[in-house]
Amino acid sequence: MTRIQMRSLQLLPRLAGRMGLAIALVSIACGRVPARAADPAPADAAIDAAVDRGIGWLLDAQRPDGSWGSGAFRGSAAVTAQVILALVADGSTPASGPHAAACGRGVDYLVACAGADGLIAGNEQAAHGPMYGHAFAMTALAAVYGETEDDPRIAQILGAARDLVERIQNDEGGWRYQPVRRDADLSVTAAVLVALRSLHDVGFTVSAGCVDRAADYLLALENPAGGFRYLAAAGPSGSPRTAAAVFALVVAGRGDDPAVDRGIEWLDTEPLALESADGYALYGFANEAAARRRLRGKVAGFTQWHASVASRLLAAQRADGAWVDPSCPEYGTAAAVAVLRMPAGLVPLFQGEGGAAGGSSRVE
Repeated sequence: MTRIQMRSLQLLPRLAGRMGLAIALVSIACGRVPARAADPAPADAAIDAAVDRGIGWLLDAQRPDGSWGSGAFRGSAAVTAQVILALVADGSTPASGPHAAACGRGVDYLVACAGADGLIAGNEQAAHGPMYGHAFAMTALAAVYGETEDDPRIAQILGAARDLVERIQNDEGGWRYQPVRRDADLSVTAAVLVALRSLHDVGFTVSAGCVDRAADYLLALENPAGGFRYLAAAGPSGSPRTAAAVFALVVAGRGDDPAVDRGIEWLDTEPLALESADGYALYGFANEAAARRRLRGKVAGFTQWHASVASRLLAAQRADGAWVDPSCPEYGTAAAVAVLRMPAGLVPLFQGEGGAAGGSSRVE
C-alpha cells in the first residue's frame, strides 16, 4: 500500500467526522441492467496487459518539460492532469510507485502553469479557454497532495486556485471557458465541482455556498427524460455530459437527489459508444465509471457495467498501446487507463461510496 493510499484511508473518516457526515447508504436492488451487458468480461490479466501497454505509450509520449499532449493540445494542463490521474490510478505518485519520476515531472509542469492570479493553465486554446485545464489540474494536484505536503508550492497553488474559482462563479452558479464572471456551461461546472471535492478531501476549506450553487445549476440543466443538456437554454441531452453531471452531483453531496437516479437510468437507455460522432466518448466513460463506482452501494451492476466497457476498450486499443481521441491520443489513453483501473479506487476521489459526502459544509 502506498503512502497516498494509507493517507486517503486515514483522512476520509477524519474529514467525515469533522463535517458530521453520515456516509451510509442502503443497498438497493434496482434491477437495472447496464447496456451491452452481453459483452464478455475480459480477464484481469488482459486488463493489466492493456494498462501496461497504455502506460508505456504515455511514458514515451511525455514531453521534455513534463507535459503531455500533442497537436492542438500540446502543452495542455488538462491533458497533463488527466495523465497524472491515470498514473495515480495505476499506483504511482510523485513519491512512490514504478512511474514516480514521470508523475513528478508532470506535477512540476502543472506547478509551472500556475499563475499569480491562481489560474493554472498551459496551452488550452483548443479547449476554448483555460478553465478545463484549471479544474483538471486542481483535481490532479489534490490527488497527489498527500505525498507532496512537504512542498509548500502545492498548498499555495491549490489555495489560490480555489480562491479564483470561488471569486469568478457566475450568478447562475457555474463556470465556463474563461476565468470571468460571465456565462456557465455543464461540462466546465461539473469539472470545477469535482475539483472542489478533491480539495475538500485533502483538508482544504471549500465554500459550502459555492458548491451548493453549482450543484443547483447542474440540477437545473436536467431534461424531463433524465438526461442533461449543456446550457441553461433548452437543448438536447447528451450521454457524456449526463455522465459528467451525475458524477459532479454525487461528489457535491447530491447523490441522494432523484436526478442522479434518473441520470443513471437515462445512461442505461442511452449508453455511451466509443464510435460516437461527438468525440466525447472517453471523457464520458471516465465520468460514468467514477459515478458508478461511488454509487456502487446504491446502484446495482457496477461490476457488470465495467466488464462490458473494459471489453470494448481493450478491443479499441491501438497496436502501439494508445487509444484514439479527437483531442489527442494522450488524453484518450489516460482516460481509458483511468476507466480500466477504476475498480481499484486508488485515486482518493473514487474511494468514497454513495452521495452523502461533501458539498454542504466547510472543512475548518
